[in-house]
Amino acid sequence: MKRIGLIVPSLVLALLAVGLLQSTIVSGQASSASAAQGIQISPALVELNALPGKTYTVTLNITNVTGLDLVYSSSVDDFNAKDESGSPQILLDSTLPETASIKTWVSSIDQFGLTTRQSKVITAQVSVPVDAEPGGHYGVIRFSGRAPEVTDTGVGLAASAGVLMLIRVDGDITENAQVSSFFTARNGDQSSFFETSPITFVTRIQNQGNIHVKPVGSIEIRDMFGGLVKTLPVNDEKSNVLPDSIRRFEAVYDSQWMIGRYTANLTLGYGTTGQALTSTINFWVIPYKIILIALLVLVTIIFILRAVLRSYKKRIIAESKK
Repeated sequence: MKRIGLIVPSLVLALLAVGLLQSTIVSGQASSASAAQGIQISPALVELNALPGKTYTVTLNITNVTGLDLVYSSSVDDFNAKDESGSPQILLDSTLPETASIKTWVSSIDQFGLTTRQSKVITAQVSVPVDAEPGGHYGVIRFSGRAPEVTDTGVGLAASAGVLMLIRVDGDITENAQVSSFFTARNGDQSSFFETSPITFVTRIQNQGNIHVKPVGSIEIRDMFGGLVKTLPVNDEKSNVLPDSIRRFEAVYDSQWMIGRYTANLTLGYGTTGQALTSTINFWVIPYKIILIALLVLVTIIFILRAVLRSYKKRIIAESKK
């Protein structure tokens, strides 16, 4: 058996009555509220490369960071991508077969108690079926705390938190990501014409394979003469895009002065063999208010000069007649 240690110490917290985990999935970092009111678990994310028919041990460190003595129970659920932000959607009523659902792969964890500020190392066994489907399998081990005097009815749950499991089962793996769309936007609205910056570059990546991918790269912004203006990173946190989902990444460029036509070149790499994704767009920045003010000032100056010249001409003619 292989042992997975503490990968990245991280605080995971969710004050949810039904024990649902709210976190940012694919970056592997779970969101949290006040640590003084919840559960601390490390690691927050476990990524496991597994072989069918093998059993693996996952080691977790659970800390009670509340001011109460609590008894913890656990449960396992599948999840998928909820939306393009990468938030997880817990599948409480998952209908996935045993060859795909990790609910039956993870061994049950006995209830355990923790006094306030106490920590405990626990292990969970992950047994991958011999006929497990190749590709990615995604789930969460959740822990719910309750006061010792409360019965197992679920009433009195103090907090719930969990660790995300991303399991890659060896076999016929398909890594296939595409640029669903790449465009510029401001205030959430897509546009190719701007008065000023900041300008938001939106990249939407669709995963058509059967395993999660981490598309990472950059956007090169060039002016109308081909000069490099700025290079923006894309997904430098190495967030994952789950199969059969679209993940949205945003990068913002802000400059004191921009004018003319610009080109943005997107280049991303992903996968175990260095697959590449590219896309190119053009956009315009026309500071029309500044241009209108400049034209107004110019017209005013011309009008004044013409008036002065006419007055001077009349005076010269009048003096010549005398």
